[in-house]
Amino acid sequence: MSFEEFQDLQETGYQGGSSEPIAPEDEFFKSIYIAGKSRKNAQNIEEQSGKFQIRGFEYNLDEVNMIITHTKDILVKSRSENGRDKLECFSFKEGAPPWNGTTKLQNGQQRECPSTSAERAAVDFCNACRAQIIVGGILCNSNGSPVLSEDKKPVFVFIRAKGMRYSNVSEYLNDRFNEEDLTPIFEPVTEQSKAFEKAVVNNKRFVTKLTKGTANTRYGSDVNVFVLDKGPELPKDAVMKILKLSKDTLEKFNDKFDWSKRKGATTSYTSAPAEGVLSTEATPATEATNNETVEEAKAAEPEKSEKVFSFDDIAF
Repeated sequence: MSFEEFQDLQETGYQGGSSEPIAPEDEFFKSIYIAGKSRKNAQNIEEQSGKFQIRGFEYNLDEVNMIITHTKDILVKSRSENGRDKLECFSFKEGAPPWNGTTKLQNGQQRECPSTSAERAAVDFCNACRAQIIVGGILCNSNGSPVLSEDKKPVFVFIRAKGMRYSNVSEYLNDRFNEEDLTPIFEPVTEQSKAFEKAVVNNKRFVTKLTKGTANTRYGSDVNVFVLDKGPELPKDAVMKILKLSKDTLEKFNDKFDWSKRKGATTSYTSAPAEGVLSTEATPATEATNNETVEEAKAAEPEKSEKVFSFDDIAF
């Protein structure tokens, strides 16, 4: 009897020892960032200043189009240590508030997170904590047709909105949340289904176009920021497939972006936007726009196009 009969068990076997860390270029969710300065990356590719980079996939783009699959509001308190952001406290904001951070009080109880930036500012431990938004999705062309990898699979990407980059992303998601005159996706239409669509579905019904903008910091320097614009609306069947794709990749999304599960709680993404979960909260947060860190401060009409969207060649 040949072992090939039992090949389906391969992924359930013991691999021996600890697994090697995955290189950022090989991650399932690939980081979208704007190069702050021209440099050669680990693949010896010259990243041009001010251009969009999709780590491990494509470089030096003037714009990026994506279809949102996941969004997540998180709370992050970190400090710079040896060129890396070291987490001091983190909240994945699971479920309804109040949310808990990863640190504990002196009595051993979990630390409850203040809900707003004003409330955090009033607590010594929490006043350096900042709200961030992770937005994940699949890469697409401006008309909504998916960009596929060599193995005919969608390319999953993400942006992280923090500091000066928070405001544009938050406003865009709020606009989609408040979108009017959209035909309901789910039937029968109920108050619960309408609330779910506003929070979860609306931002998936359009192509989202990313371009570069700049914002001036209180230190007098400019920072590159994401500018998000609404592109073509997708047909209902495509939206349903996006929802299925979101559900099927939710575990991967949680594994990558719930940093509280990481040993040492340290993230190595600093010069490029770091590492987003299907949000069912009533509305995106509205963090103040002046929450940039010192490091960030010192550092650096919808498109008219034919509505074409095809999943025919995607290997799900």
